[in-house]
Amino acid sequence: MSNVTPLEKAAAKLATKSKAKPKPTAHAANDEANHLSLAEQFIDIVFEETGEYPVFSLGAFYQFEPDSSEWKPIKMDALAVKIGRQFSGSRLCKKAADYKQVAGLVATISEKEDFFSDAPGGIAAGGKFYRVAPDGQIVSSPLAAKHRQRMSVLSEPDFEADAPQLNQILNKALGVTEAGLEQRELLQMAMGAALTCTLWRYRTVLMLYGASSTGKSTLLEVLKRFFPSDRVGATNPANWNQEYHAGALAGRSLNLVGELDANTPIAGGIFKAVTGGDVIEARHPSHRPFSFVCMAGHIFNCNRMPPTRDKSDAFFRRWRIVEFSNSVAVCSEIIGLADRIFNQEQAAVLAWLINGAVALAKHGSLPETENHRRLIQYWRSANNSALQFILDPEYLELKQPDNPLSAKDVFSVYRKWANEVGVKPLGRNAFYEAIGDGGGRVGVAIADDRDGVKIISGIGFKAQSQSVLNHE
Repeated sequence: MSNVTPLEKAAAKLATKSKAKPKPTAHAANDEANHLSLAEQFIDIVFEETGEYPVFSLGAFYQFEPDSSEWKPIKMDALAVKIGRQFSGSRLCKKAADYKQVAGLVATISEKEDFFSDAPGGIAAGGKFYRVAPDGQIVSSPLAAKHRQRMSVLSEPDFEADAPQLNQILNKALGVTEAGLEQRELLQMAMGAALTCTLWRYRTVLMLYGASSTGKSTLLEVLKRFFPSDRVGATNPANWNQEYHAGALAGRSLNLVGELDANTPIAGGIFKAVTGGDVIEARHPSHRPFSFVCMAGHIFNCNRMPPTRDKSDAFFRRWRIVEFSNSVAVCSEIIGLADRIFNQEQAAVLAWLINGAVALAKHGSLPETENHRRLIQYWRSANNSALQFILDPEYLELKQPDNPLSAKDVFSVYRKWANEVGVKPLGRNAFYEAIGDGGGRVGVAIADDRDGVKIISGIGFKAQSQSVLNHE
């Protein structure tokens, strides 16, 4: 197998071409040039051609395209080849190593880490930029470089049109009760924010939870159609602690995972960093490490809640769950429904999504529905045996925190309970931490009394617990 890289092949080809037919360009390097001056010269050339200085951000080199008014990424290898072609007559640009070195300098000089994260939230559609103003109004203007858009939709939104096929899915999957309408509003807000690339700013991810054939995948497929393929990822959060998987999120606008792994735990630390707007370190294979803020909107499907060892409020408040309860009979499924909705109702769906982003801007945060709160409680309990225990009505009752219990006694009852229900009990310190992490939402707290003895408030023993203590 040959060890010659594509860059080396390009270098050899350009060198041969240069010897056979010397043809200096208008920007040929002078004799006093070095790699740094070539990098600076290349940036000036890009500015002359496009009217905008290029930027290195999200692990890629971005160049403005006047024809589309979009910022388009160029991978580092492609940038190196472009530099080689530009300076093929220069004695400083004859081999792959030269191209790569100049490309690295171009990236360093033009690096602007927050160039896109500071961009206004909105969507480019039909040659216009639709922005959601702070007061929740929709403002449109001709698309320009200052909007820093990396994608656009061909059609314009039609705010007067209806989307009957989309509505039919939502009515069937979520119902038309008050609870169903609440979930529908949450879904519209989150999907609208994902389209306008603002969902990440709310530090929240969306989970579509329910059985198969409930419309979850169809809705995600419709949303996906509005994005270029290179702007959509499918990186499972269980893998975000690996630098190459984290690097795959850079430059993405949407991260859709068709099914969360029901067996692999989600690591809380990296999950909170990626979804919390923190700067994270990553790398692409064979390239230098880089830092970026993840701006992808994350939407995940699941039939079963994924495991996690993180029991903190900070982890669980990052989620909003929409429950899909009603399955479609196999004989009633419509093949290619997502394509039909996108092709026939695109303008109406686009308007529906933008209106969702407007509603979110006015509300200020993604609401918690009753379905969401119930499922979060269920999920937390499944990942926290201490929380499962304090919510077991046979052993404990939730009550006012005026008569706290000895944490030592509560732990003794917990160990007996764990043995009876067949779960591995936590150690004492881990039990205390788990109560502190998960008990707050149900009014249960752990603290030290005046003598430094740990007490737990917000619960009371029932007869079953008293029986355990009496036999010890």
